[in-house]
Amino acid sequence: MDWINIILVSISMAVDCMTIGATDGIQEPNMKKRKIFFIAFIFGLFQGLMPTIGYFVGYNFKEQLETYIPWIAFSLLTLLGLKNIMEWIKDRIKQKKEKPSEAKEEKKHILTIPNILVQGVATSIDALALGFVYLSYTITNAMIVFSVIGIVTFLLSLLTIFLGKKIGGWLENWSGLIAGVVFIAIGLKILLESIFSSSASPAIDFQSISYIFTLLR
Repeated sequence: MDWINIILVSISMAVDCMTIGATDGIQEPNMKKRKIFFIAFIFGLFQGLMPTIGYFVGYNFKEQLETYIPWIAFSLLTLLGLKNIMEWIKDRIKQKKEKPSEAKEEKKHILTIPNILVQGVATSIDALALGFVYLSYTITNAMIVFSVIGIVTFLLSLLTIFLGKKIGGWLENWSGLIAGVVFIAIGLKILLESIFSSSASPAIDFQSISYIFTLLR
């Protein structure tokens, strides 16, 4: 196995989780360490689990899944984004009506377990397709690769949540808006990447897939 390539793939797969982890830290600057580790664990778990599912599903359902995966991810992240933006708008309206001390007391954003789980699924569902790339691997080697992806995602998410907490105090008034925009932007990125990759010519797509397999062997 090419460990350098596996680490690079793991980092690439963790980017969306890192971004959302940072926004979680910004939104909840007083987040406890237990919750930080839980969020990072959920991100790492789903990021390792999704390609595992994709690997076992195999080529029988590859085309059907590839069609719907980007739309599911886009829908989940867009809903999360709109929810955050609407809550931010409501908070801003309340702040204008209330006294400054009351508004400051009420504007804290607390991430719930359902929200964290949705984030975990939404940021990792496109990783299902990654399992198809590793179909040439033995089950043992594939599980090692997916475990590495999960561990790398966990560690990088942990780092970015802590960084988000550090700057969260400065961006407290805008955290909901920032999180909403980031969620929607990531959803659009996943969808547009899927649209543009599917519109590529079969020859180019075949060459890309062959190149990926060459790197991974």
